[in-house]
Amino acid sequence: MAAVAGVEQTRRLEVDPHPEGVIVGDLHRRVLGCLSPDTSLETLSRLATMDCSIEASLESMRHAQRAAARAAWVQARHAARLAGNVLFRAEDAHGEVNAVCEEISLALGTTRTQAERLVQVGRAAIADGPLLDTGTALHAGDITLEVAWEFVRALSPVALPVALAVEAEVLPEAPGHTPGEVRSAIARALIEIDPDDADARHTRARHTRGVTRPHPLPDGMARVSAFLPADDAAALDVALDAAALAAHTAGDHRTTGQLRADTLAAWAAIALHHGTDVTLESGQTVRSHPAKVAVTVPLEVLLRALPGFTPPASVGEVLAADITGIAPDVDLADADAPGPVSDLGSGHRTEAAILEGYGPIAPVIALMLAAGGTWQRLVTDTLTGRPLDVGRTRYTPPADLATALRVRDQHCTRPGCATAARNCDRDHVHEWADGGPTSADNLTHLCRHHHRLKSLNLAKPSPADQGNERTWTTVAGRSYTPMRARPPRKRAGPPPGEKPPPDPGKFNPRQFDGPPPF
Repeated sequence: MAAVAGVEQTRRLEVDPHPEGVIVGDLHRRVLGCLSPDTSLETLSRLATMDCSIEASLESMRHAQRAAARAAWVQARHAARLAGNVLFRAEDAHGEVNAVCEEISLALGTTRTQAERLVQVGRAAIADGPLLDTGTALHAGDITLEVAWEFVRALSPVALPVALAVEAEVLPEAPGHTPGEVRSAIARALIEIDPDDADARHTRARHTRGVTRPHPLPDGMARVSAFLPADDAAALDVALDAAALAAHTAGDHRTTGQLRADTLAAWAAIALHHGTDVTLESGQTVRSHPAKVAVTVPLEVLLRALPGFTPPASVGEVLAADITGIAPDVDLADADAPGPVSDLGSGHRTEAAILEGYGPIAPVIALMLAAGGTWQRLVTDTLTGRPLDVGRTRYTPPADLATALRVRDQHCTRPGCATAARNCDRDHVHEWADGGPTSADNLTHLCRHHHRLKSLNLAKPSPADQGNERTWTTVAGRSYTPMRARPPRKRAGPPPGEKPPPDPGKFNPRQFDGPPPF
């Protein structure tokens, strides 16, 4: 309490004559010296509102990190306890499944991978696990959860005496070092302490190799990560460097990073259009079929590419006009969005194109992708974007229904799951065996993992509401709703009244009577 009282007294100082906050910084040092991971974050929060020296700021951040480590220890301890609860366990023909990571990830708003780490750290380092010294260091705030995870990930699969020997050698040096440094130190110690098992560990790790699905990033970018054996990763790295060097030698001005990325994408494009040879475990070779990338492009985006078409003022243009006082170049009266310029609702919202397996993309990317391919007309509800008709390009109703569902859902409908709809199962919300119809309202996309949880009654989706959102209810009885992908479109003011006949000299998209996509 004395520390808090001292903080309140210092906050009444209106002028700090020292540029680096020496007076306040000295108080910071005295207060920080009394803190421990058990100290409430309230004291650190109060210190953060005051001016202080650089040293005091860094020390405050370090103490906050120690408190965060203690909080992670608490989460991991609870996660380990929940993992032992029989409520989350079920078994089918494929083996046992534990839904505790689903419950934790939804409750905390984290990924399932992060929840799995909490469970594994809790089991191995806290709840009577073998790496108790690692758990003690986390509890004391000496290491972060990320560093604790490096110990658990690397040492859980090895023999207990080896794991304890490596922990004893590396853990004392771990505080204050990054997860990458600790990972390298653990790998070195493992080889030095138990070189005979190094090959076996590599063989086990090699079975976990893989490439992630695209992780969406802002501005139409994505991240794909590859987990490869070291020799394969080195081969890929050298091959990309060789391609970049050849381009630079020929006078290309792109950076090495850009050339490496473009070369990798070009290899994928060749395989996409022409197929690629795949070597089987038997040594035989098969060739993959050409594949396609699906993109849903709104008509209003396609119209941007036509000469003479002037799109209505966007919300951004209206906002800029409201700030600068300069009206947009487009007459808002002709934009199906009546209202004054200062009313943001008068702006026209252009629907985003959707790249299957990724999500919303910028208009320029959509127009580039629209330059070729096979077209299929989709009619959607103006307000909700829900598919109403998929045209008659395909004649088999189940195929049309599958297309409508894929366009509607885009990905697994479990909140937070980004698995693309093309990689999901189409599941009956109301089981078909129990009388559930094969209809758009009763069908949803679930990835194989969440479909399995639903089949084992460890979770269940609800019927869709008017906005096509489904509530996901876990076995613990907690319900979660996904973030709405597209808010309903709203008009500003009453619908426009009668309009004069269109000017023959002005472009009118309704007069365009060409082949698809229009």
